[in-house]
Amino acid sequence: MRRRSLRLRLLVTFGLSALILSSMFASLTYLGVQHVLVNEQQQTDLKQSYVNAALIRSTLYSSPPELAKLLNSIERSTASNVLVQTHHQWLSKSNGAATKDVSDAIVKEVDGGHATEQTLNIDGRIIFVVGVPIPAVETQVFEVFQLSNLEHTLRVLLQFMGAGALLTSLIGIGGGLWVSRRAVRPLEEVSQAAALIAQGELTTRLVVTRADEEVQQLTESFNAMVSQLVERLERDARFASDVSHELRSPLTTLATTASVLQQHRDELSPAGQESLNLLIADLSIFQALVEDLLEMARTDAGAAPLVMETVRAVELVRQSVRSGAQRHEINAPNVEVATDVGDPFVRVDRRRFERVMTNLIDNAHHYANGAVAVRVTNVEGQLAVNVDDNGAGVAVEERDQVFERFFRGRAAHDRGVARGTGLGLALVRDHVHAFSGTISILESPEGGARFQILLPVVEGIHP
Repeated sequence: MRRRSLRLRLLVTFGLSALILSSMFASLTYLGVQHVLVNEQQQTDLKQSYVNAALIRSTLYSSPPELAKLLNSIERSTASNVLVQTHHQWLSKSNGAATKDVSDAIVKEVDGGHATEQTLNIDGRIIFVVGVPIPAVETQVFEVFQLSNLEHTLRVLLQFMGAGALLTSLIGIGGGLWVSRRAVRPLEEVSQAAALIAQGELTTRLVVTRADEEVQQLTESFNAMVSQLVERLERDARFASDVSHELRSPLTTLATTASVLQQHRDELSPAGQESLNLLIADLSIFQALVEDLLEMARTDAGAAPLVMETVRAVELVRQSVRSGAQRHEINAPNVEVATDVGDPFVRVDRRRFERVMTNLIDNAHHYANGAVAVRVTNVEGQLAVNVDDNGAGVAVEERDQVFERFFRGRAAHDRGVARGTGLGLALVRDHVHAFSGTISILESPEGGARFQILLPVVEGIHP
């Protein structure tokens, strides 16, 4: 399962945290403001109702016919609707008043001589109803206040609070983006540096300016680790180089002695001749091993820098195949170039590329009855150099292992087959990687193994 990005998780955490906190704050603020505004409005309306009830009582005493005018006047001045009931009959009401706005429960409560108040939701309208009894004239006054203005104010407030919560969330996401970049950047730099080191760039070091204490400590620890690793690799490479150099003198002596014995071969007994054959075979392997160790030691220590050249790929392959075949005194395989290849250019070290082709041809000669052909094709815009044989092939589980140092697969357990040093293919992989290429093992059209080298083509150069 694909792991989620640390930066994405930090971003989501900051964004959600900001959204939750801002929403909680907005909700609490809205509820608090709503409570205060509604309570203040109701207290104001309640006081106004008692004042209006006193005016209605005075009018009923002094001039009952003027009651309708008074109610309409109250409606205009207070934006409320007034209803007057006497002996369970609606005596009068203002122009906008409706008896359905007054519930039976309120009428019953006020009829019992108790002033009451109630907030109702009538058809989606929030109203505040105040009932005031006037016992002296056996009358009840009901005043209905519309809270539409207050509702509008609360809706606007809610919109502003929602916009504020959204803005806070965006600020939180922005802060999360800034923090995640600052927090993740050192990890990305460490990852990039580690990748370069894994590719052989052993001079890579972390450089962090104005870093926090923790990042500075990580940088220093990483650089110290890499320095110790490089020092150990250089020490091992020097050791291998020194050992190889020290072995060359006795190896030369042994080779000379074996050559002298070979000249007097007929004077030896059959057992001596068989021993001489074994000595010469193992001596050849020993010489190849020392050469490979020296090459590998120079490469690891950086004593043999790359000499990169931009060359014609097809001609380079032909020359390298001829040279490799001549070196091992074997027949050179045919070089087959696909029609769509053209005449591309690649950037390689000529000597090391020739060593790559030599090792592959020699490997096919010893383990697969020789290379059938070297086929040059295009693969997804890259130059593919395929060394095909018709041998037994390479088992799928060994296709990565064969490029490891001193790995010889089934041949290591079989004295009856040709034995190698176990370093040839490891050198091939190292050299191909130095050209920014890749090497893999596939199946050849003949049923054997195909060693496929992919090299980037240099663009912008035309023959």
